[in-house]
Amino acid sequence: MKTKKCPVCDWEIKDGGIKVKVGGKEITVCCDDCAKKAKEEPGKYVGTGK
Repeated sequence: MKTKKCPVCDWEIKDGGIKVKVGGKEITVCCDDCAKKAKEEPGKYVGTGK
């Protein structure tokens, strides 16, 4: 089973994570802090392929 990693902090995403719309795409992050960071710098995290 493949483990999903947070594109912001690279930690394992547990319990489905938090879905957030960033740059017109939906990504899944591990926590509210990472969701905030992704919204502040969308180009850094959208399309990372993680």
